[in-house]
Amino acid sequence: MEEHLYSILSDALSCPVKWGFFRDGESMPRVTMTRMSGRRFHTLNSKGLMQGSTQIDCWGASYGEAIGAAREVRTVLEGYRGGPIISALLSATRDSNSDDTSAAHRVSLTFAVTYRD
Repeated sequence: MEEHLYSILSDALSCPVKWGFFRDGESMPRVTMTRMSGRRFHTLNSKGLMQGSTQIDCWGASYGEAIGAAREVRTVLEGYRGGPIISALLSATRDSNSDDTSAAHRVSLTFAVTYRD
């Protein structure tokens, strides 16, 4: 799932995508992904599907850049089905706010991703 999710986003977005974190000084906008949780649904005969919560942070030098990247992610991922991913559903969104004018702006999207592993 991780490789597939990275592949579909990095191929579709107009900005860089990474699992984990970027180094200071890398270009913006940019997108980072983090697995927040995961669980397996068991069946009587075999292991079942996985469902995980994946946070996708969209960063920008301005709020406009951050929300623009978030809209791109939503266009690609909301309702996505393909490869090992059975469904990707947006479950939460939030903005970071800071009085520091030099701080990066962030829009966080949380997706519930059901997949085969």
